[in-house]
Amino acid sequence: MAGLTKEQRAQREVEKLALQNNAQQNPAQQEQQQEQQQEQQQEQQQEQQQEQQQEQQQEQQQEQQQEQQQVELVAMFTEYPAFPGAPTSADVHPDEVENWKASGWRIEE
Repeated sequence: MAGLTKEQRAQREVEKLALQNNAQQNPAQQEQQQEQQQEQQQEQQQEQQQEQQQEQQQEQQQEQQQEQQQVELVAMFTEYPAFPGAPTSADVHPDEVENWKASGWRIEE
């Protein structure tokens, strides 16, 4: 994303105004202003973190939906496992069904 966010622009404006007013204020006011700025920065950071978390969650949900929509696996089984204790059923990607059939697996109906 190019440019600054609204929060970043607002923060820069606050900092600019603070620098202009620093020469005119006494030390107690300067401390109070610095504390307010720090609080604002913390709030903005928290907001940004929340936004990032929400974006990540949305991306994950979209990826999961795309994965579910793209591939429908084929249920297959065999009566002759490759070794004792080997699985006798599997969910197979459609592109691999022919390879599994060649190995003695059949499609479940």
